[in-house]
Amino acid sequence: MSIRFALLGFWLFAILSPTLGTAQVPQSSTPTATQASPAIRSTTRLVQVRVIVQDGKGDPITDLRSEDFKVLDEGKPQNIAIFSSETVVPGKLAHPLPNNVFTNRFDLKGQEAGSVTIVLFDALNTSGPDLIYVRKQVLRFLQTLKPEDHVAIYALTTQLLVLHEFTQDTAALVGAVSHFAPKESAAYDASNVEKVNLVDLGGGDVSWLGFQNALNNANGMIGDRYKINRAGITSAAIQAIAAHVAAIPGQKSLIWVSGGFPLQIGTVTIGRTDDDNFASQAGAPSDPRTVAGRNKPQPVGGGDSTNRLNTSDRDSESLEPVANRAALALNRVNMAIYPVDARGVELEPTTSSSQRSRGSSQDSATLTKEQESRDSSKLLADRTGGLTFFGNNDIGDAMHRAMDDGQHGYTIGFYPNHEKWNGKFHEIKIIVTTKGARLRYRKGYIAAAYRVESEKDINAALQETAANPLEATTLGMIVEGKPIEPSPSRNLQLRVGIDPKQLLLQESHAEQKGAVDLLFIQRDSAGKILSAEKQHLELKLPQAQYELLAKAGLVLEHHMSVNPQAAEIRVALRDAGSGALGSVTVAVQTFFQSEVRPTVPARNSN
Repeated sequence: MSIRFALLGFWLFAILSPTLGTAQVPQSSTPTATQASPAIRSTTRLVQVRVIVQDGKGDPITDLRSEDFKVLDEGKPQNIAIFSSETVVPGKLAHPLPNNVFTNRFDLKGQEAGSVTIVLFDALNTSGPDLIYVRKQVLRFLQTLKPEDHVAIYALTTQLLVLHEFTQDTAALVGAVSHFAPKESAAYDASNVEKVNLVDLGGGDVSWLGFQNALNNANGMIGDRYKINRAGITSAAIQAIAAHVAAIPGQKSLIWVSGGFPLQIGTVTIGRTDDDNFASQAGAPSDPRTVAGRNKPQPVGGGDSTNRLNTSDRDSESLEPVANRAALALNRVNMAIYPVDARGVELEPTTSSSQRSRGSSQDSATLTKEQESRDSSKLLADRTGGLTFFGNNDIGDAMHRAMDDGQHGYTIGFYPNHEKWNGKFHEIKIIVTTKGARLRYRKGYIAAAYRVESEKDINAALQETAANPLEATTLGMIVEGKPIEPSPSRNLQLRVGIDPKQLLLQESHAEQKGAVDLLFIQRDSAGKILSAEKQHLELKLPQAQYELLAKAGLVLEHHMSVNPQAAEIRVALRDAGSGALGSVTVAVQTFFQSEVRPTVPARNSN
């Protein structure tokens, strides 16, 4: 079906008042209605850093000004272009939207606040026994929230689940978690297979060593694949959360309750080979398979006798780039992550998770053993300005400490005075004049290179945004729907309204030029995609028309035929100039309420 678009003006006044013209634009200043002409977003890169400043007792210092800070990028002083001191304030109440109007803007939904917190209950990277304990701790944490706390809670299995969106209703959050029953993750279990010891089972028969090593190596390779998958799913979920809260101004915190994932897979254990271990334990001076002239066993399965690695057949791979993508997404939206270790203090295998005590702490040996899976948590916290909480069973207390940390801070923004956008990491140093002050902030940023995206990249970005359970908010959108008579035809008129000041347009010959890509996906109640329609629209707006639309809103009209099985329509929008994305979910039943929906026959319980 062909897609018809029209550029309309002043439509928004009829349904909402001109709120679209003052939409929040992340990492950019939005012009007010009193300005002579709207500003065009620049390609200049803005780096925003959230800074927590505390005194020697750990209490926040709240009276600092811009001139009290000094910012260095790779040792070079930077001019502070944006500065704000932020304290949590209650969210603004909004007038209810009409039934046929949908938006991804938090301010229009009454969900905007000075500071927000998302709790991510990670069931993908957490063992079954730990999940039981974590669920109890999360519930206990939610029950102690204050009326002014603005919290959303999501869960991660093999996909990201929205348990409850932002609310100040503690009972609603508790109810959402109470109805979520996390199950043991097959992916987690498959990536943490215990080594087999065939030699001991065989009464110390050394002939089992070759098969034992090969079996453990194969299990390790399979486990590595699962670890890679878990890391990829986790990183994608964090990126989706970042895109979802992009339009919320102020400080944002993500409390990630998880067992974590390793940054390096396929790394072999440095130490003695299986042969050496066996020979030492059995007291055998030598073995028939020793190399002539040396009383030392050869590593089994092609091992390296120089490094003496016992699983050297496995390929090693760094997952740091996967974690970096998540950190970069969080930095773009000024969001810090606070990993809370779901494992707490390790218990004996026969000990019930209910027997954990709050006062317990881990010894150094256990911490060293678990360091591998904690590296990702530490990296994400360090690169976003958050904190990590390890080695304590009081998960609820750690979550409160993480939440309190984001209650007050400063946002500093600067435009780097270099042209080295080559994908390398740039170190940031922030200095404050107050004596004895302790600062915490992300230590740098990745100077991502400019990149021309292919059609394949554009399609992938739109499809990912459309399929994501969370709405992307970098581009604020308002979508209105209206059935087209006659009703039985199930034809629908959609109007997509946006603030053109959000778009990265280029001025040429007294025109503002750019382009947008739209994707309309219809899904059934189970989430299955029934149809998808994509359209690329070139924008060539004379300056006078652009200034008019900047006040009234740019509206794109789309006619579509709705599938009888469709339960929702997801509208995804992408700015071709900046790559910014927005999405809105539209409930089909809103427009066809008089229809009798087909009933699903009950399954036979036998």
